[in-house]
Amino acid sequence: MRAALTLLVFLLAPILVARAETQPIVFQSTETPPFWSASLSNNGVGGSMLRLMSEAAGIPYSIDYLPVKRFRTSEASFIVGDPDIITSKTQRTVIPIGLFRLAFFYYKPHHPIMNFQGMRALRGNTMGVLRGTLEDKQIFLRNGITIEESDSNESLLRKLKRERLDFCIMVAGAGRHAIKKEFPNETENFAEYIVPDSQRPIAIMIDTSQAHGKALAKRYRNVLAATVHSRAYYEILEKHYGKNNVRDTYFTELFSFVKSYDDALISQ
Repeated sequence: MRAALTLLVFLLAPILVARAETQPIVFQSTETPPFWSASLSNNGVGGSMLRLMSEAAGIPYSIDYLPVKRFRTSEASFIVGDPDIITSKTQRTVIPIGLFRLAFFYYKPHHPIMNFQGMRALRGNTMGVLRGTLEDKQIFLRNGITIEESDSNESLLRKLKRERLDFCIMVAGAGRHAIKKEFPNETENFAEYIVPDSQRPIAIMIDTSQAHGKALAKRYRNVLAATVHSRAYYEILEKHYGKNNVRDTYFTELFSFVKSYDDALISQ
């Protein structure tokens, strides 16, 4: 009897894995417009990239949005966003599908010009950050930079205007989006400085401790190059950055992240 059950499980295993692969999966993310948001068409820029990838891979899905704090500690099997802010130890395959950069923002009526060339230049200033996103506060505090946390990009911008902050650090595209939303008649009063070498991946993250997770990750990875080099993908970039404004180095930077995560997976 036991031998028969073992044989049955062996025979059904491929069917069960295949069925798991075709069931809609639920990605977790956090509201970061214009990259991820339930209120935007196709869930935003990152959502549009995920949709294009998922259609190419034949994988149905939905997105569940969590507050930042819960998102950072999530142990969900499927996550989309920035791999660096996830603190759980779940083993995941990371598949970069896009890029974002960080920027310092400040309010020009209070600071016509700010010097961001090193910590010393910023001594005595107060920097705003989203709550829970700054790993090492001490390096700033040791250099005489006060840290103040807020729960939203809009809150950071309001504090800049009220002179409670001297500058803040945000995802560049998210900062611009929040300025247009919160202060549509004052966009010229807010200045940004792109943090050098701050590009980070927008990524699909899949728990590979189970067979169907490995299979789904492989399907996404197999369609990555063709999808990213498609006209439809480039149109997503042009819609976000503006026509003819996509950086020449964008695809080189993206596939550098792809290789680094591939190498990390191989070394595990």
